[in-house]
Amino acid sequence: MCSTFFRILFCCASVLGLLSCIHVREAVYLDIYQGEPIPFEEMIVSLTKARLIYIGEVHTIKRHHRLQLRVIRALDEEKIPLAIGMEMLPFPTQEYLDRWIAGDLGEKEFLKLVDWETNWSIDFDLYKPIFEYAREKKIRLLALNAPRSLVKAVARKGLSGLTDEEKGMLPPITPSSEEHRRYLALSLKQHKTLRGDMAQSAYEAQDVWDSTMAHYIVNYINSSEGKDTTVVILAGSGHMVYGYGIPERVGRAADLPYRIILPTGSGDIEFQKEWEKFIEPTTLLHEDFNFIQRPIADFMFLVPLR
Repeated sequence: MCSTFFRILFCCASVLGLLSCIHVREAVYLDIYQGEPIPFEEMIVSLTKARLIYIGEVHTIKRHHRLQLRVIRALDEEKIPLAIGMEMLPFPTQEYLDRWIAGDLGEKEFLKLVDWETNWSIDFDLYKPIFEYAREKKIRLLALNAPRSLVKAVARKGLSGLTDEEKGMLPPITPSSEEHRRYLALSLKQHKTLRGDMAQSAYEAQDVWDSTMAHYIVNYINSSEGKDTTVVILAGSGHMVYGYGIPERVGRAADLPYRIILPTGSGDIEFQKEWEKFIEPTTLLHEDFNFIQRPIADFMFLVPLR
């Protein structure tokens, strides 16, 4: 519970307030640059011009995964060569993803081999249609994340506290930009357990997540298999909001056109009583974000506030 809670809140809670306060009367796709709703098909036309497409999520919201699959399906129908990068599984599980796509593994065996309950622990049924579509269409799935044990170790004792063996398991870890770190600091205000001495370790855990995922995306797009492929990256919105996190790190190594799509929380997450030991109400004003001089995404999927 605690590790899942940490992942959901630290990666996603910082954008929930921003994304959930927008009220619409019906579901719309909003073009941030035009500042107005557009048809889904028009958004897809824009996406076909990108090599990297980041689609955010709050992990436990089903409609976010329906959106991801709808975009993947539409791109596939446009005959765009695709791969799907996934935060949900760590890079050591890649061989099992390949065997899943090849049809060598049934669902139960696959989930056991990738140790889904330990590595992700969120209901597989939320992601199952995406996995099944990828297998049906032979779309490569990429395991992008760092092993959970390493991220937890960094969150507990920082990068400097890792053993040489643990450090050797990770790709080069690059720190967040100064602007991104300032943004992350706003989200830490609500976390009782991530303050003071724990704040630096929390930042470094985020750096491990984002650097590792960026590393394996860049490795793939630089490979012979990936050089002509469009990669759709599925990850928590906190890993891509404002182009921070994964996109900024990928951009340092590969200057390729990309798009970011963020879905709103829109009342789907309700504060739970047991969360009070971890977080407390915090007021964040528009003025707190004035230092950010970039759009939050290219597109947003908005639904009526519930």
